[in-house]
Amino acid sequence: MHELAPATALLLLLATACASLAHVLWGQRWQQLPLFWIAAFIGCLVAYGLGLQLPLMLPMPAGVPILEAILVAWLLLIVASRLRV
Repeated sequence: MHELAPATALLLLLATACASLAHVLWGQRWQQLPLFWIAAFIGCLVAYGLGLQLPLMLPMPAGVPILEAILVAWLLLIVASRLRV
């Protein structure tokens, strides 16, 4: 059986949490939830892939910059919330 890498699992968890909260705050229809999840996941991937790091000495479990991933995810979630879907 294939195992999920810790970084992948953490990115999926962060994207799901951010998308769920964004849907609670801004969602009007269930059809927006997949859009929010995709935006949050892309934001987390961008932060992880580019290795974005603020000049703070924060822990990075599994090499994932948590704060930066959440910030970029929320930037994309704000953009996604303004789209008319």
